[in-house]
Amino acid sequence: MKKIFFLFVPILLSSCVQENLFEFSETAIDKKDPVTIQVIYSKINGNSDVSTKINNTIESTLAQQIAFFEEDTDDLTLEDAISQFENRFVSFKNDFEATAAPWEVIINSEVVFQSMYVITISVDSYSFTGGAHGNSVITLLNFDPQTGNLYAQDDIFIKSNELTELVEKYFKKESASKSNNDGDYFFGEDFRLPENVGFDEEGVIFLYNTYEIASYAQGITEFTIPYAEIYDYLNINY
Repeated sequence: MKKIFFLFVPILLSSCVQENLFEFSETAIDKKDPVTIQVIYSKINGNSDVSTKINNTIESTLAQQIAFFEEDTDDLTLEDAISQFENRFVSFKNDFEATAAPWEVIINSEVVFQSMYVITISVDSYSFTGGAHGNSVITLLNFDPQTGNLYAQDDIFIKSNELTELVEKYFKKESASKSNNDGDYFFGEDFRLPENVGFDEEGVIFLYNTYEIASYAQGITEFTIPYAEIYDYLNINY
């Protein structure tokens, strides 16, 4: 009988003294057979409507990263996603036993920032299902602590040409520092904001995943714009 082991370790976020902040605990899943699945993620303690909504969204995101091959993962539980990943590997191994390298998923999710106005969760996932290399994806989730809802970018920013110009300036500075930079990240198209943004103690994080722009060799492009410079373009407090 297969077993999934859950470990709970309390986490106290105390970067600054604030009231009404959530307390998180760390949960770990560690499986070795028939595939390797290692997941570490943070969940809010308690069972209020807000904490339940946030925890469900975090686990749903983990499930989507594990069962990335499924077309519809919106209602997939974490346990179901693990089972589907296992079943997909077993089926593949039965068909291609000689070439079936072990599959694995490694995910580390943590609380990047928490205030009375926003909670940013980072989900850093790596998966390997054969081929030349695995796939790495970082997802930044920004929650409204009052409702438990996810902020969309239109909720976070007052979008304007000036905001785009500011982000592009920082992007060019970061991309210029890469030794494998070929100078054409957007394949001739106009500059665009990344799909993932988030908050930390220093400012607003902007993150382009592998393949979102340029080639695999460019890897992840990430930079932070200080609050003092981006403040005028923020639609929410931090």
